[in-house]
Amino acid sequence: MWKLLVAVVPAAVLIVYIFIRDKYEREPIKKILLAFFVGMVSIPLSLSLIRIFGLDELPYIFEGEIRQQIATAFFSAAIPEEISKFIILFLLIWWNKDFNERMDGIVYAVCVSMGFATIENILYVYNDPSCAWGRALFAVPSHFLDAVLMGFFLSLAKFSAKHKFRNWVNTLLVPILAHGIYDAILMVSGVVTEGWYLLLTIVFYIFIYVLWLICLDKISEHVESSPFSYWKKFKDKQEKRKNKSQDMKIDNMKDYFDR
Repeated sequence: MWKLLVAVVPAAVLIVYIFIRDKYEREPIKKILLAFFVGMVSIPLSLSLIRIFGLDELPYIFEGEIRQQIATAFFSAAIPEEISKFIILFLLIWWNKDFNERMDGIVYAVCVSMGFATIENILYVYNDPSCAWGRALFAVPSHFLDAVLMGFFLSLAKFSAKHKFRNWVNTLLVPILAHGIYDAILMVSGVVTEGWYLLLTIVFYIFIYVLWLICLDKISEHVESSPFSYWKKFKDKQEKRKNKSQDMKIDNMKDYFDR
């Protein structure tokens, strides 16, 4: 039972987090759950891409173990997985009426990615329980960060009139790079000397820290750009004026009766 909890809870926590951050116009719970469960389909889709295009064989065209590990990180993981998530995400939300502000792209991308990460995590944890906490703290959040980047640029591609082509490219390129670098550092760490391992460990933590800072900033940027935020601020301002007017009336009445 604990294996299932450790495998599932990290994704659930991150979905709740991104749902709360979408504070101006939250997505329907049914659509959130749909994106999560449909995101699970990206696992077999990713495996199909690897098999159809022989991506797992491409790393062996490179000489040297380190180069092969880097190539494996990209060809066998980052590229097919992020393309699979993108296909599911695009088909799910691009023509959906609920995709009506920039933050929605991040929300749905995270839900799709957490569907993928949950199945992947269950498979890893049941196969090797010792990796449970490491995956909970790093692997699942890494999928979350990749999804934030994908959703950020997909929303720009839909709602921004500028740099359409660049945003479309970045929708896939940036999460692939982030995912590939993450996996490459871990894979290369397993085939280098102890000194290089320590150095790569430091690089890994710095990379994760910087990636979190970037993604949190991207989330804030899309949250505050919401057209619903301006309407809420207007309503709050009107409410304050109304309350202030009511307070003034009460004060005037008190003054009258105190005479």
